[in-house]
Amino acid sequence: MSNQVKEIIRKTVLEMLGDSMSSGNIRKMAEKRAEKVHFAPIRYRIVGGILQGLNIKFGNFIEQLLRNIVEIDTGVQVMEDSGKKIKLFFTHETDALIDSYITERQLPNSPDDCSRLFSNLLDRILEIEHAATDDQRQGITKDVDGLFQTDDGLIVYTELKYNDDHDTGKFVDINRKCTCIASNVAKHQI
Repeated sequence: MSNQVKEIIRKTVLEMLGDSMSSGNIRKMAEKRAEKVHFAPIRYRIVGGILQGLNIKFGNFIEQLLRNIVEIDTGVQVMEDSGKKIKLFFTHETDALIDSYITERQLPNSPDDCSRLFSNLLDRILEIEHAATDDQRQGITKDVDGLFQTDDGLIVYTELKYNDDHDTGKFVDINRKCTCIASNVAKHQI
């Protein structure tokens, strides 16, 4: 890892910690928690709030880190629609394949290292999408955290989530979204 990337990681972590530990953030937490009667002392609830916030912010940290690294990479350009909702197009067959892949990853016997399985999924998606006509594809609007293009024309869509499985169905839906986006990355490699 280059020293430049290490410095970007350090800077991004310090920004995240600084925001979480700022006096303004602590004051807001104290005001919010002071209104509620609770058996735990307010100072412990504030520390808990800071830790919970850091856990949530770690996903944002990865997103920000990716942006900061892309900024220094002269071979990659951030595209205009980065950070926006965009419409992605793929077939019903690809959609069903993605659903099946996500379901299988949740089974107890799913391997820890899914690199080969994911690679096979992308290969199959390429097959399907390469053979499909435009009228066989459906358009679905997705949030895209990062949209980049390399000097050789490869378009990379990113949707980053970390430990966002605290709401029912979110883990499955996030993985499905990430796989849909990966299928569009594969499609653009044709």
